[in-house]
Amino acid sequence: MASFDFNVDTSPMAQSIDSTRGNVNGVTAAVVAMQAAVIATEQAASKKICDNIDEGFYTLVKSQISQKAVAAYTEMTAKHVTLIQLAKAIDNSKRVMENDFNMISRRYTKLFNSLNKALEIRVKELDRPAMQLADIRKRMVFDKLKDDSSMLFSISSETIPATQTALSGKLKQKTKETINAMTESVYEDRTYSEKVESILVKNDAGFSSDNNMRYIPVAFMVCESLLNKNDHIENVYTAKTDIWQNTIPIVSEINRISKDLNWSSSDNEEKTVIRKEFLALCEKDHVEERITKELMRLFDESVWEDCK
Repeated sequence: MASFDFNVDTSPMAQSIDSTRGNVNGVTAAVVAMQAAVIATEQAASKKICDNIDEGFYTLVKSQISQKAVAAYTEMTAKHVTLIQLAKAIDNSKRVMENDFNMISRRYTKLFNSLNKALEIRVKELDRPAMQLADIRKRMVFDKLKDDSSMLFSISSETIPATQTALSGKLKQKTKETINAMTESVYEDRTYSEKVESILVKNDAGFSSDNNMRYIPVAFMVCESLLNKNDHIENVYTAKTDIWQNTIPIVSEINRISKDLNWSSSDNEEKTVIRKEFLALCEKDHVEERITKELMRLFDESVWEDCK
C-alpha cells in the first residue's frame, strides 16, 4: 500500500483564529456595555414613570379635596345667609309682638282707669247719703287721729293765734290739694273724651264721611322665599312721620284684608313717571354707571300692580 505524508502549514489559520478571538472579546465587551446601558435606561424610565404616577395621583387627590372644600364652603355660606334671614325675621316678629302688646296694654290701662273712675262716680251718685256720711266720719273721726286739722274746729279761746294760723294754713293746703286732684281728674276725663272723639269717624248730618277720611300710602310687596321656592313672603311698607310713628295697626289691617283686595296691572304712564323719579334718585346719589344700569334693568323687568 502506498503511503503519503503531507505537511500542512496551519499558521494562517492560527493567525485567523487569534484575530477572531480578539473580535469575540470586543463583541463580548460591547454586549456587556449595551446590557448595562439598557438596564440603566430602563431604571431611569421606570423611575420617571413612577414619579409621574405619584405626581398625578397627588394632583388628583388635591383637586378632589379642593372641590369638596369649595362645595362645603358654598353650602356653609348659604346656610349662614339663611340663618341670618331667619334671625332677622324672628327679631322682626318679636318687635311687632312687643309693639302690639305695649299698644294693647296702654289702651286697656287707660280704658280700665276710665271705667274705674266712672264707676266710682256712679256709685257715689247712687249712694250719695251713705257716701256723705262716710266722708264726714272719715274727716271727723279717722282724720283726727292722723293729724291735728280737726283741732281748728274745737280750739278754745286760750289757743295761741299762731297755732290757729298754722292749723288753718294746713287745712287750706289740704283743701287745695283736694281741689287740684279733682281738677286733674276732670281735665283727664275731658282730654280722653276729646282724643276718642278725634279718633272716631263722624257721620253726623253736618259732616260728610269723605271729608273725615284720611288716606295713607301703603306698599304691599310679595317676594319668593329663599328657603322654599314654593313659598312667598309678604311685606307691608308705609310712610312714617312724627305725628304717626306707630304703623303697626296699618300693617296688621293690610295683612288681614290682603286676600280680599282687587289688584290690577299698573298703566305705562304711571310707570314712566316713577321710572323718571327712580333714575333721578340714582343720578343724585352718584352711583357708578354699571350699578345704575343694573338697577334700571331690574326696574324695567319688575312688574307691580295697583289696588283698585
